[in-house]
Amino acid sequence: MQLASSVYAFHTSFDVLGYILLFGALYIVNEGFGLTLFAKISLALLLGVLIALSGLYDGADLQAIRPVGSKIFMNCLTMALVPLVFSSIVTGVTNLSDINKLHKIGIRTISYYIITTVIAISIGLTMANIFQPGKNLDADTRAQFEQSFQVSAESKVVTAQENKQSLFEGLQAIFPENIFHSISQAKPDMLQLIFFAIICGIALLQLESKIAAPIINLFASITQMTIKIVMMVMRIAPYGVFALIASTVASTEGVGLLLTLIPFSIIVVVSLLIHALGTNSLSLILLSHKSPKWFFSRIKEVAITAFSTSSSGATMPLTLEVTRDKLKVKKEISGFVIPLGATINMDGTALFQGVAAIFLANIYNIDLTLADQLTVVGLAVMASIGTAAVPGVGIVILTMILVSIGVPAEGILFILPVNNLLDMCRSTTNVVGDMTCAVYIDQKIK
Repeated sequence: MQLASSVYAFHTSFDVLGYILLFGALYIVNEGFGLTLFAKISLALLLGVLIALSGLYDGADLQAIRPVGSKIFMNCLTMALVPLVFSSIVTGVTNLSDINKLHKIGIRTISYYIITTVIAISIGLTMANIFQPGKNLDADTRAQFEQSFQVSAESKVVTAQENKQSLFEGLQAIFPENIFHSISQAKPDMLQLIFFAIICGIALLQLESKIAAPIINLFASITQMTIKIVMMVMRIAPYGVFALIASTVASTEGVGLLLTLIPFSIIVVVSLLIHALGTNSLSLILLSHKSPKWFFSRIKEVAITAFSTSSSGATMPLTLEVTRDKLKVKKEISGFVIPLGATINMDGTALFQGVAAIFLANIYNIDLTLADQLTVVGLAVMASIGTAAVPGVGIVILTMILVSIGVPAEGILFILPVNNLLDMCRSTTNVVGDMTCAVYIDQKIK
């Protein structure tokens, strides 16, 4: 923006013209070469990073376009989320026609998510114990972190403490007092919605067919309608992704601090890759008898969308569509497993908590015993279910873990510079795990 403005010497009007040229060029690239959706999103992601690092545009100018992704694209993607989740689960339950089968699906799904979460955090702890990130952090760097992020860290800790829930409190929160209140909040309570949808599905199974059939058909139509909406929205995905990535990179502070965090970030990313590719591949081969190549070649659009949006929930409509149409998972299975996974399955987040706990303990020169690390595993697994609907869940869980093992909760200031970038990787891992579970359940429930 600065470069172009200096040429045209017409700052105010070129601010608008610059944005038009920027998105116009992206439109020409997207629509002029017959690219697939995956190629368009990948290109938008790459261009977003390059533009942010090029210096052609002010960081403030790029941050100003963030609402194209964070508001327009994300809101369009999630506006059909509540009706899609509700209708999918209701039709899924009624299509099973057997309460016992629903019970089997529920037990298998939750057990799978818990086991994979334990595996994920164990991978993270193992990698962190081997490479010991955060050792020997010098006093000057520590002071620089505190100066840059102290206020932000304190604010996040306060928010986390205000929203903190015990496991039992989290379980109580599953039962809605008023479902319309639950879904009308800025962040709808998806656990309550899922519970209510399951109850509605069970109730429909117990009604006479002539009474239940019109309602079931209605929800089946709503499901198809909302999926079609998602496919329409995905046409603007490249532009939303570009805005999100460019603004995220442009807003990243402290290059020197980022360099300090490179070892920690590499350990997290490599651990996430081991889990996303390794653990899920083993599950596909051993439990589902499916080829990892077959699986990963079909989910790439979902993976890159989850990476770009940093949100399992926002990606859920696309996840459902791909799971049904490309992975060929039965509608009644995908309609239950995917929404539940997007709400409670946090493999990537749990893995990150494990690495972060050891990283921060090393910074404060605190030796974590085996008992402390087992505490990290237990709390991360329980919190993945018990606090799934709490806003800012990642900080809530990490704060709870740090306090439990004697590490100052304010230590989160040391991970804030890279938290947004790592959140993209965590979300991708979570979504891949959801779809792997859906394939497994589909194979086991006939």
